[in-house]
Amino acid sequence: MDGEKRRLSGAAALLILLAIASFATAAITITNVTEWNVKAMYPPIVKVEGADAQTNYVNVTTYTASDGTNRTVITIVGFTGDPTYYSEPLKICNKDTVSYSVSLTYEQVLYGGWTYVKYLKFWLGTSGPLTVDSNGVSGSASTTIDPGECVAVPVEVLVTPDAPTNQVLITVEIDVVAQRS
Repeated sequence: MDGEKRRLSGAAALLILLAIASFATAAITITNVTEWNVKAMYPPIVKVEGADAQTNYVNVTTYTASDGTNRTVITIVGFTGDPTYYSEPLKICNKDTVSYSVSLTYEQVLYGGWTYVKYLKFWLGTSGPLTVDSNGVSGSASTTIDPGECVAVPVEVLVTPDAPTNQVLITVEIDVVAQRS
């Protein structure tokens, strides 16, 4: 056997190649079954009427939209040609036992336009303003709300002197975004 080379039979070589190829292309699927229970609870961060609400100048209502979300509608009056500031049309309250980082974010114009409204400014407590106008958004409004605490959402609006009265000029979506601290 010295000097002789060992040769594998064709069948043995084929079996080795098939074994190597099967390891390279083997796919294992394991299914671990999970079950997800959904329970309803009241949200830990809530919007409530502020001290300025339910006057001739500020009104706060709520409704459920067609997509199932709760919507809070704050209607404010802007006096033509005069910057109008409301210190507490709305409050954001923490009903949980932990703190939350909360911010206001501008989403979109829902109705109307900027023809007669020069700007809207929003604060969250003393943080802000988040300014929204025909050019877009600038600034920010965010704070931490501790358990059992409420923070005012002041707002300022400037309506042009020539604006039509007693009608909605613009509706914007400002979301309250909260994350556990």
